[in-house]
Amino acid sequence: MMATRGLRANVRASTRGALSSCRPGRTIVSVQATADKSVFITGGNTGIGYETAKALASQGFRVTIGCRDAAKADAALARIREFVPSAVVDFVPLDLADLTSVADCAKRVLDSGVQYDVWINNAGVMACPKMSTAQGFEYQLGVNHLGHFALTNAVLPGLQAANKPVRIINVASAAHLFGKIDFDDLMRDRSYDAWTAYGQSKLANILFSYELNRRLGAGSPITVNCLHPGVVKTELGRYMQADGEKTWYMPLALEAMKLFMLEPAQGAATSIYLASSPEVAGDTGKYYVDCRRATSSNDSYNRETAGRLWQVSQELTEAALAAPAAATTATVTTAAVTTEAA
Repeated sequence: MMATRGLRANVRASTRGALSSCRPGRTIVSVQATADKSVFITGGNTGIGYETAKALASQGFRVTIGCRDAAKADAALARIREFVPSAVVDFVPLDLADLTSVADCAKRVLDSGVQYDVWINNAGVMACPKMSTAQGFEYQLGVNHLGHFALTNAVLPGLQAANKPVRIINVASAAHLFGKIDFDDLMRDRSYDAWTAYGQSKLANILFSYELNRRLGAGSPITVNCLHPGVVKTELGRYMQADGEKTWYMPLALEAMKLFMLEPAQGAATSIYLASSPEVAGDTGKYYVDCRRATSSNDSYNRETAGRLWQVSQELTEAALAAPAAATTATVTTAAVTTEAA
């Protein structure tokens, strides 16, 4: 059962995280005081994205968060300012389920003139019911991969023009271990399983990270790394059962899983580490778990798959931006787009 497989994979990974994560108190609030640096974080208004934003603001980063809801963004920024009175924080509207919004966000970023030192693709959804993005993509692939693929490539010229070290960080997941890229049914139109779709989207995150690093080439001042944050205490259980799968033990399994879940600040630790630690300066093309290099799945290192996914992703996103948006096939609730883990 796919939901059960996904649950087991995440429990194993989160257990490692709970017992050995990043060690300094299992949270990272400050690695090193940083002046005159800027970071952009997608989904920085809640969960691990918010904790990442707060911690980096405490280090002196100028923080920009990208998210859909302006009211929630304002509330998050206010909380950060309470924690860090000197914080310089702002917000750019971003709906990763709509490539028109993605393009507008990228334009705002480039027009702002801010030269970002760190770019964190953090936002994501997990194991949600079958639904589509504004452009008609399967929702998890659209938000987790295609939205970030389009956004990162759109702002990349600005990051390169700065001609300075820049860290791109993609929040992936141990769920990529059961992921497969099905080029024959990328949008899961033939049959939909929430966990299968999620695993595919998270594998896509890692393939994108490795391929972007290769395309930037040796000697580029831009580094690209990805990570598994652990399973974090958020609204994680809302979609833990795949469509149509009802099992008596799932509620018990979820309760047991909570024993090993991380608090959002713990889940943010590896993102913060990769964003600010001098230990990883120049490190690129790597996958991290618990603030340590780790090995991702065999499939994630397949260069042919990565190259093909890049080409398909480019074709899909460019074609979608050139065409009118399709109607969504389901109502998208706020809860469906605030998943923090992985």
